[in-house]
Amino acid sequence: MAKYSDARNVQLVIALLKKYGIRNVIASPGTTNVPFVYSVQNDSFFRVLSAFDERSAAYMACGLAGESGEPVVLSCTGATASRDYMPGLTEAFYRKLPVLALTSMHFTEDIGNLSTQILDRSVIPNDIARYHTSLEMIENERMAKDEELRINIALSELTRDGGGPVVVQLITDGNYTFGASSLPEVQKINRFLPEGVDEWPELSSKSKIAVLLGAHRTFSAAESEALEHFIETHNAVVFSDVSSGYRGKFSFGSALSCIQLQDNPARSAFNPDLVIHLGEMTGDYNTMGFLTGTHCPVWRVSPDGEFRQHFAKLENVFQCTIEFFLSHYIGDESVESEYRSLWRKYDAQLRKNMPEFPFSNIWIAQQLSPMIPDGSVVHPAILSSLSSWDYFPMSKDIHSSANVGGFGIDGCMSTLIGASFATNKLCFCITGDLAFFYDMNSLGCREIGSNVRILLINNNLGMTFKLSNHVGSRIGKPADSFIAAAGHNISANGIDKKHSSARAWAESLGFEYLCASSKDEFNAIKERFVSQDAKKPILFECFTREEDERNARDFIDSIDDRVDSKTRIKKIAKTILPKTVIDSLKAIRH
Repeated sequence: MAKYSDARNVQLVIALLKKYGIRNVIASPGTTNVPFVYSVQNDSFFRVLSAFDERSAAYMACGLAGESGEPVVLSCTGATASRDYMPGLTEAFYRKLPVLALTSMHFTEDIGNLSTQILDRSVIPNDIARYHTSLEMIENERMAKDEELRINIALSELTRDGGGPVVVQLITDGNYTFGASSLPEVQKINRFLPEGVDEWPELSSKSKIAVLLGAHRTFSAAESEALEHFIETHNAVVFSDVSSGYRGKFSFGSALSCIQLQDNPARSAFNPDLVIHLGEMTGDYNTMGFLTGTHCPVWRVSPDGEFRQHFAKLENVFQCTIEFFLSHYIGDESVESEYRSLWRKYDAQLRKNMPEFPFSNIWIAQQLSPMIPDGSVVHPAILSSLSSWDYFPMSKDIHSSANVGGFGIDGCMSTLIGASFATNKLCFCITGDLAFFYDMNSLGCREIGSNVRILLINNNLGMTFKLSNHVGSRIGKPADSFIAAAGHNISANGIDKKHSSARAWAESLGFEYLCASSKDEFNAIKERFVSQDAKKPILFECFTREEDERNARDFIDSIDDRVDSKTRIKKIAKTILPKTVIDSLKAIRH
């Protein structure tokens, strides 16, 4: 029976080498690479060769890879051993030979601290590897998941786009034990290309499929048609949000349902069998929170073909256009989707039981979302504004987007103003006070037209940091000073429509100014804000209170307040156990 190293990072490397069918290893003598070398030596799957000179070993790998057409693994220890691989790896780089250099070493924190045989390998020449990473000793499941992903990337890069060498630093803690008789279960991530479409995996029309739409430019007519034909022929639902770029007939805003289901005993019925991920990052924390709790496979579709794993279990990556992928998997006949109906019925039930919200970002989104004229452009700022507007559907003819790429506070109004230059339709930006004042210079652009509408939700702090699910809320009032940055941009007389810094700035630049501090005031002027006959751009400032904002979010997130037994026990424990005990239990778990 094989005896493997007890080091989990070594186990993951060996397990994935076997999944990829990589068996040739050229080992050089040393100590820090013993966990790897002795493990593969004990496994008959591998063919292990010896070369005591690392420079020669690298060139031998070039010859073996070139002649056999198969990837070759190099293994060396610390000190200058890895430096001697460079000439051979340079050869491999320019000849596109699949050579994997596993360079072992003790802890990276010893770098620069006068520890023997410890060199800084964090930077390598540009032309010795297509990909370079370091695998630390694994301390928890999150690290294990991350390192499994990066090993997949490393091994796939050996043959991707013609192939070439890869360098992986393998860290050891010096505890050389070999008590493992088996390797962990690992997932080989497959990459599929259009030219190999005949080898693409099958997709059952009976599977419960969640199509997650991340950030994407507005879908073209051909993309929308392909998506809709795909959905019609599968038991599938489309999870979309403000940034998804798709507002067709199968668009389903999942934020409201997903936040209710995260710890809900009913969630098992809603768990998908497969997630198909189209587009890039999403700002919909609720839906991502739900999907993170699932363990189903994920298929990512993107022309870049990169391995990106944020939730669940990445299984396949399709390096092609969305239209090509969806067209390939369109079924022969329409399917009555029970899964899609389940989500829509649950959403309708939640909206039927929606409570009365206090004057807040969420209440304002609820009122304005159905009033935005068709053809308009809508850009919420990140976090509080984006999440508030994700709860409420807008017209199918509205173009919406958000800065979820860099996910910074800094440019929401500037981006909306840029979008306004491309259309005569109304362009709406929804922003909080911190984001507004951060980007206020953009209002001085001389080309701003009368089609610009800025909705400013001013609660005099960064509300995200004071919501109930944020640590700032638990800290309480002391969080205002620095965490939530309260009290900026107000006069000595406080903040209201008479003493508004935003008003003074906007009116000085030719904006029409509207304001409201209550529901009645808001309802009295909301029609003006969405009207299309204004001669000036409009700033609509709404003064809300921290307590109302927090309560509104708590209300909408707990419409269905059922929780599973595990969550219930956690809540009880928090109320009866001292914090020191809870922290101790967390430490044991991790």
